[in-house]
Amino acid sequence: MPYIDISTNASLAPDAIASLKSKIAEALAASFPGKTENWLMVRVSAGETMFFSGSPAPCMMVDIAIFGAQSKAGYQKMTAAVCLLAEKECGIPADRVYVKYTECDKWGWNGSNF
Repeated sequence: MPYIDISTNASLAPDAIASLKSKIAEALAASFPGKTENWLMVRVSAGETMFFSGSPAPCMMVDIAIFGAQSKAGYQKMTAAVCLLAEKECGIPADRVYVKYTECDKWGWNGSNF
């Protein structure tokens, strides 16, 4: 049950957002076994007012909340994939992308908790 919150100051067309969502879901499944799009929620906020290193040049913040502990190798693989997607799908250089992870041990869904 991952939740991925993507914020960027770049303007993204609806088809680019859909492509980014699909490809980030693929990267998630490849990085963290058992974490599929079936349980994934994604929010994409494009055209935001954002600055990175004092500059308004295109940048991106990707905040990933994930149920349970994951491997260091999985986090590395996911960060590499996110940065590559930012470059290829959004034209944002990898050095202007932050990726933050939060491991959650309590997660609710459908009136109950896992």
